[in-house]
Amino acid sequence: MTRFLTNKVGFANKLLLLAVPVILSQFMPLLGVVGLGGAFTEGNCVFAADKEKTEAGKVLVVMMFDEHCVLWCGKVRPIMKELAGEFGERVVIDEVDASKGKDKEAAEKCKQLGILSYFKDVEAVPVVLIFDGKRRLVKELNGPKTKEFYKTAIEKAIK
Repeated sequence: MTRFLTNKVGFANKLLLLAVPVILSQFMPLLGVVGLGGAFTEGNCVFAADKEKTEAGKVLVVMMFDEHCVLWCGKVRPIMKELAGEFGERVVIDEVDASKGKDKEAAEKCKQLGILSYFKDVEAVPVVLIFDGKRRLVKELNGPKTKEFYKTAIEKAIK
């Protein structure tokens, strides 16, 4: 998203857009201590794999996106961020960049998440995959949906 925005703004704003995530990353540990830190850290992306192998036993929601998918992925990514804030520690929400040329990184992240076999089946983006605590696929949602639709599907997986 930063790449998209930097094409539309001046040089000074580009520097600001690049500096904000770095500055915010310095304060994320403090926000976590006071209960305000979400799972999102670097580049508006959740790094659930860094949190004790995706906190086994919790529902896992993974959004597969492509860096060139601006319209549809651009609608779903903000919704996932909002839901991560709303569900907090009850659900692990992550995203995987399935862009062409990033296969190795995406496969490694899916392996860390315990969902590698599902990554190989993704043919179109955006797709939101919802897994139970044992990493069994509960729901596959292709294309953009409403926030309420995603929220309902995640709540069903929690129960």
